[in-house]
Amino acid sequence: MVKKKIKKKAKARKGLTPLQKIKKELGKLEALHAKEEAIVDKITEIIDEEDYLDDINENWEGTD
Repeated sequence: MVKKKIKKKAKARKGLTPLQKIKKELGKLEALHAKEEAIVDKITEIIDEEDYLDDINENWEGTD
């Protein structure tokens, strides 16, 4: 079954020009980059939230 998929993909790509192939692959890379940026943004947000909570906790501890 896997071989059939590979053959179908290869057959579909044969009809494309080299420039079309490059554009298609570039589109995939751009989509991947967008996903990576979203992940980095989410991680940064989580870190910022934790830093903020740590700052609040430190301030509360110092008022005893």
